[in-house]
Amino acid sequence: MSQNGKSMSIRLSQFAAAVAAFSAFSASAAAAQDAGNFRRWAVSVNATQVFVDEEASDITLGGGPVPGSNISIDDVSSVTVDVGYFFTPNVAVDLFLGVPPTAEIDGAGSIGALGTLAEVDFGPVILSAQYHFNGLGPVHPYLGLGVGRIVFLKKKDRALTDFDIDDSWAPAVQAGVRYDLNPAWMLNADVRYVPFSTDASGSLGGAPVQATLDIKPILANVGLTYRF
Repeated sequence: MSQNGKSMSIRLSQFAAAVAAFSAFSASAAAAQDAGNFRRWAVSVNATQVFVDEEASDITLGGGPVPGSNISIDDVSSVTVDVGYFFTPNVAVDLFLGVPPTAEIDGAGSIGALGTLAEVDFGPVILSAQYHFNGLGPVHPYLGLGVGRIVFLKKKDRALTDFDIDDSWAPAVQAGVRYDLNPAWMLNADVRYVPFSTDASGSLGGAPVQATLDIKPILANVGLTYRF
């Protein structure tokens, strides 16, 4: 082979190596850019069912205990919203709130004959840290842990007069899954457990009523999520 042929072969080899290196660098840069430009915000609108487990075993009337007394609170439904922000594809913070449903607080046990003691509109506001498990194709399970503020609104007298109930803080644990419909839209389903205690008071026939309510609601949500 001539000297010119060898020189040309060397140049072609160097050019091919340079192209290969540039292609590898470009692919790496594109992957890094895609990883940095993931959709950080997620807004979900949910249909929510609240399953309530409740107990009030220390009801007092006129300062004395009422043996065998308790309360009952019906399950309720509502429309809720999640607003999430992703710091990474796996780690997010989520704010949960919704339209306050109305709960009836009924007498149970020895005070069951009183019927509905009071009504109250309530709504949890929950802030959670979430971890999302990726790498399973369109399915994204996630777990959440946070704190909620249970806010009581529009307290209404029924058998009790001067009814009042205190807002309360509550821990909140969450497990859920999202399913990709396309890059922007997802289906969402999750459950939250938000146990709390609160104090309630009122008057029955002029005698003061006091109670501590232990309430352990489970919130089941099914909704649609938009990522942007």
